[in-house]
Amino acid sequence: MGGYVTRVRNDELPGSGAEFDLLVESVAARWREVDHLLPAPTRPRKSTYPLLTVSDEAGRPVATGTMRYSWYQPGEVGRTWGMPDQHWLTPIVGGPDPGRALDSLLSSWRDQLQQLPTGTGSESAAQLTWPARDVVGVPALQAHGLQPYSVLAARERRRGVPPSLPPRDVAIRLADSQDLTQIVGLLMEEHRYEEFFGGVFIQPETPEQTRRVAARALARSPSWVWLAERRGRPVGLIWVSPPDRARWAAPLVRTAPTAHIGYGVVAEEERGRGIGTALVNEAHQALDAHNVQVTVLNYAMMNPLSGPFWNRMGYRPVWTTWEARPSLALR
Repeated sequence: MGGYVTRVRNDELPGSGAEFDLLVESVAARWREVDHLLPAPTRPRKSTYPLLTVSDEAGRPVATGTMRYSWYQPGEVGRTWGMPDQHWLTPIVGGPDPGRALDSLLSSWRDQLQQLPTGTGSESAAQLTWPARDVVGVPALQAHGLQPYSVLAARERRRGVPPSLPPRDVAIRLADSQDLTQIVGLLMEEHRYEEFFGGVFIQPETPEQTRRVAARALARSPSWVWLAERRGRPVGLIWVSPPDRARWAAPLVRTAPTAHIGYGVVAEEERGRGIGTALVNEAHQALDAHNVQVTVLNYAMMNPLSGPFWNRMGYRPVWTTWEARPSLALR
């Protein structure tokens, strides 16, 4: 590691307050330079999870990473949205050579995972999120066997998209509780498609769990779920969480207020006919009218439809989630 020192701490933050402030400031400066949408980095908080640290030859911290572990039991919603055993690292990497610091941090993380007695079997994943435009970290991520898995993309209000109307025999309207069965049908079609990319694992409970979540959204007024119908037959939807329902997304970007698009679905036989674009245009009009400054969404890197489509709609990557499956595939 060329003089870098790694440690595992459970009881304290690395270095003195002033030294750690310098680390955070160096991260903040790099993030401001690479992407104005990135939020300001924050100090890791004391917790029951281990804190990995990397220090330079003079003992100054150049990287930290908080380890976190989640395990979803059979029947839990989390089983639908990823591997049951998830090992997360939240990195803060700075200093004069962030690529080298990240490499050392990932080596320390790998060593810790190899020492765990359980939770690192075939249904596990090692995962972290890294700024999409902070390319200095990409060589280290690849060298340790991590692969880009999903993207959080954002669209700023000032990024206009040409207006689009649906086909003449397609109508778009806000959905309500009477549309629950049709909405669930479209969502399950989307889940089955996403299974190809390893981001969704349909469980026996998934249809009922999907129904419950959709029912809560449709019971609100307005629902912020738009349904596209061709002669009364549902052919697509877009599901938006406005800022008051997307508070969890606000810390992911610097600009506010922030909304989130959870689903954009067009039935397979209807794709390529402008229905998706018209649905997004409908949602954007409502978001702009409510002064929403940035809208975020997630899509799988391997999905051949999502990335190109959302880019045309004005969205671009802000964060990339990298992972190794199983977790001990981390090198």
